[in-house]
Amino acid sequence: MDNEIIKTEDYQKLIYEESLKQTELLEKQAKMVKTQTIVVAVFMFVVAVALIVLSTQVGGVLEQANSAIDEITVLTKELNTILEESNITELLNNANNLIAESGDALTKALEDVDEALKTIGQIDIKTLNEAIADLKKVIEPLAKLFGR
Repeated sequence: MDNEIIKTEDYQKLIYEESLKQTELLEKQAKMVKTQTIVVAVFMFVVAVALIVLSTQVGGVLEQANSAIDEITVLTKELNTILEESNITELLNNANNLIAESGDALTKALEDVDEALKTIGQIDIKTLNEAIADLKKVIEPLAKLFGR
């Protein structure tokens, strides 16, 4: 029975020591959980601050974009008004018509010049020179007759 008491005491001592180890480990685990909780809380705070800062910056960018869109809208309306008032489309159509008419007139003039060149090309220069020489022979005596 003494052996049994010793064994029981050994078991109790062993259980006590294991209980102390478990308590120590639980305390370490509790410290780690506290540390992790603090780290996560700090991280979440940083993320929250970053989101707030970014949301204000995005809000500013959106405000600037809306302002730019408003300015573009105003400029577009002004440009449309100017175009409508200046009748630029009619002016461009008139200029286009004038250019087309000028092109047609130039084409006609070039055709006439071409015809004139063909006519000049058909003249027999040798015969013309002979006719001029003959005319000169006839006119010289007449010029002398009239005192020239």
